[in-house]
Amino acid sequence: MTPFAAIVGGGGAGVLGAALAHILTTLADRLGSEAWLRGPYGPQFFNVALYTGVFYAAIGAAAGRRASTALLGLLGPFLGMILPLAALTRYPGWGMPQGARGTTPQWEIAVVLVYSAAIWATIAGLGVLAGRTTRPRGAAAAVLGSLAAYAVLAGLLKLFPDYGRSPWNPLSLIPSPVNLLDGLLSGAGLCLALTLDELWKRRTS
Repeated sequence: MTPFAAIVGGGGAGVLGAALAHILTTLADRLGSEAWLRGPYGPQFFNVALYTGVFYAAIGAAAGRRASTALLGLLGPFLGMILPLAALTRYPGWGMPQGARGTTPQWEIAVVLVYSAAIWATIAGLGVLAGRTTRPRGAAAAVLGSLAAYAVLAGLLKLFPDYGRSPWNPLSLIPSPVNLLDGLLSGAGLCLALTLDELWKRRTS
C-alpha cells in the first residue's frame, strides 16, 4: 500500500466508521441504551462503548484488510469498556449513588483509566495484527500514528474552535463534524504510520 492509498483508505474508513457509529449510537439511545448493562450505582456507559467499538472496527478493517482486525477494532474498546464499568456500577460508592447528583471522583478516575486502556490497547493490537514488520514495531507505529492524528485534531480545534462546538445530538442521525474529522484523521494517521513503517523496513533491509 502506498502512503497516498493509506491516507485515502484509512481516512475514508474512519469517516465511514464515525458516521456509522453515530447512527447506531443514536438508534440505540432511542431504544433506551442508557440503562443497558448498567448497575444501580453508575451512570450510563453503553453508548460510548458502542460508538468507540464501531469507530475502530472500520479503521481496523482498513488497516488490516481482513475480518480479524475489524473484529479486534470492534471488541477491543467495546468489551474493554463494558466489562469493568458494568462491574463497577454494581458496587456502592461508585458512579452515581441513589439519591445523589453527579458522579463520584472515583468513578471519573475509573472512566478515564478504563477508556484510555481500552482504546490504546486496541490501537496497539491493530498495529500488531495489521503491521507488516515486527509486532513491537507495528504496535509502536499504530500508537504513534494515532497520537499524531490526535495532535493534528487538537491543533485544528484550537485554530477553529467553533468547529468543535457541535456535540453528539441524540435527536439527529447526522453525525457531528468534529467526529467526522476525528475519523478522517484517526484512520489516516494509523494506516499511514503502518505503511511508512513497512516502507522504512524495505529501505533499510
